[in-house]
Amino acid sequence: MTKPLTVLAAVLRAHGAHCGCTGLCGAEHASNLCGAQHSGMERPLLAAPQFPHASDHENAEASADELRPWCWDCWRKARERERARIHDQRRREMEAGQLGLFDLGQFDVEQGAAA
Repeated sequence: MTKPLTVLAAVLRAHGAHCGCTGLCGAEHASNLCGAQHSGMERPLLAAPQFPHASDHENAEASADELRPWCWDCWRKARERERARIHDQRRREMEAGQLGLFDLGQFDVEQGAAA
């Protein structure tokens, strides 16, 4: 009887035993691919979504066909960049939603009364 594959082993078999980051971490990898074969100090690669999500919950829900091999350094940086992007997007949406809340265009500030 053969031993069942782990998720990581299945991802490595399908996509190669190297980090599949194509620059989402912010680095310009040679030949557009990180290619690391381990995560430093001989730590193994990890299986994570090809396109990181902002929340760990969304990343954990990724289906097996979405998973790619990542080195820890690229994964950590790519995940933080996605979180920063989402944070900035939410901040801009909040600011845009508040623009009309304090519209003083119809208020005469010097006299303290409505014009």
